[in-house]
Amino acid sequence: MRQMTTTKKLWGSLGIIWVAMLVLVGWGAWENRQTMLEERRNALGDYVDMAMNVIRDHAERSEKGELTQDEAQRMAASTVREMTYDQGRGYIYIFNGDYELLAHPRLPVGTSVADFQNEEGRYLFREFVEDVQTDDGVVNYLWAHASEEDAVAEKSSLNTLFEEWGWYVGTGVYIDDINAAFMAGLTRSLLALLGIGIPVSLLMGLVIRGVTRRLGGDPHYAAEMVRHIAEGNLSHAIRLRDDDRESLLFDIERMRASLAGTIGDIHRSADEVNEVVEEIGAGNDELATRTEQQAASLAETASSMEQLTATVKQNAEHSGKARELAGETASNAARGHDSMERVEASMSGINESAGQMSTIVDTIDSIAFQTNILALNASVEAARAGEHGRGFAVVAEEVRKLASRSSEAAQEIKALIETSDGKVVEGTRMVKETGEIIEIMVTDIQQLSTLIGEISSASEEQSHGIEQVNEAVSQMDRMTQQNAGLVEEHSGASQRLIAQSHQLRDHVARFNITIAGQRPKASGYAAASKESKEQPQATHHPRREMADA
Repeated sequence: MRQMTTTKKLWGSLGIIWVAMLVLVGWGAWENRQTMLEERRNALGDYVDMAMNVIRDHAERSEKGELTQDEAQRMAASTVREMTYDQGRGYIYIFNGDYELLAHPRLPVGTSVADFQNEEGRYLFREFVEDVQTDDGVVNYLWAHASEEDAVAEKSSLNTLFEEWGWYVGTGVYIDDINAAFMAGLTRSLLALLGIGIPVSLLMGLVIRGVTRRLGGDPHYAAEMVRHIAEGNLSHAIRLRDDDRESLLFDIERMRASLAGTIGDIHRSADEVNEVVEEIGAGNDELATRTEQQAASLAETASSMEQLTATVKQNAEHSGKARELAGETASNAARGHDSMERVEASMSGINESAGQMSTIVDTIDSIAFQTNILALNASVEAARAGEHGRGFAVVAEEVRKLASRSSEAAQEIKALIETSDGKVVEGTRMVKETGEIIEIMVTDIQQLSTLIGEISSASEEQSHGIEQVNEAVSQMDRMTQQNAGLVEEHSGASQRLIAQSHQLRDHVARFNITIAGQRPKASGYAAASKESKEQPQATHHPRREMADA
């Protein structure tokens, strides 16, 4: 049954419907026959009950003594013999346990029916007795038809027992008219069924043919192809008629070809997306690592900048103090320069005084020399004077000695003055050189003071700048921490995106679009639209290069 096509199943279903309708018609006619037969048998029961009432009535009269038993039996049998129905064709008969007829319209009383057989060779009256004793007393048999010679018809008899007298009372009715009515009703029903069923069958045939053509093939085949598509197998091309352009299978084939092309594109895009996502994931991992390293480096930089800020502040303070000390040193150097100038002036004055003293010493030496000459002259004159000039000679000698000592002293003073003068000259030269050096030092110290002032100003500006840099580094540290959090979120998002990409690839992998190792070509109607939409495009996957923190 499973190997049958849906078309065959539809035609088979139509045949089954026909068989079912025929069975229903036959069953209805048979039920009608059984109803008629039951009515006949119920009527037989009524007739037998009437006879039994007559017999009971006479039996009661016999019991009451109104009649003797023989009179009552004879009168009852006579009355029953006269009871007919169905225009005289139906009658009631009575026989006793010895199979002797007691009442029958056509046979004499006392006729033995023990060995009576009908056309079938059945001992009917024996069956009547046996059926009364074991069953409901109904027996069907063939019996000669009263209206037709040498004709037998089916007849049904109902028998019962009047136990007080041992009488078997029964009657029978022909049921061949029931069979005729059954056949007539069956014929009418069949004709009505044919009158209605044939147009309906033709209409159903047209519907089946239209459905089959609209499907484009067997529905079972269409369901199988749809099942392949639902299972993701797009490699089965659907068999179509050459002129089929409007059927369901044609649309399913269009859908399959379109899905194959779309799923193929999605599959390739999913692979490319997966590669890009993996690159992004790797880049995010690397970025997260570098961001963490950058955050640690920025934390260290912030600490170093704080230390540097303190150091620069301290340098700025020291530069200010150095500038003050340089200013004081410059002032002291200027005062030293002034002092050296005064010392130089004093040394010049000393040098001039030494020159004057040398002149004076020369004068003293000249005076001592002249005094010595005068003393010599006095000595000569004293010698010439003799005794009178001896005292004068002594004085002259002493004067000469004093002049000699004065000359010697003058020479020594002159030597000392010359020595002092040389030292004063040398000192003057050195003082002058020292003054020049101090002047240079003053100039240098002034320049140094200026430079230290500039360094102090620069240190102050540097201190402010470093404070701003420190604040910027702190902000960068906070931003880096925030970026690290964002990178972690992006890393988690990348991981989820990777999972979604893998899930997309798993979903797309369910579809099989290859035929014998080759990608199926889109059919003409799909290929034309696809060629108009598809343009070769270079695919570029940008990868963000990350610099070290």
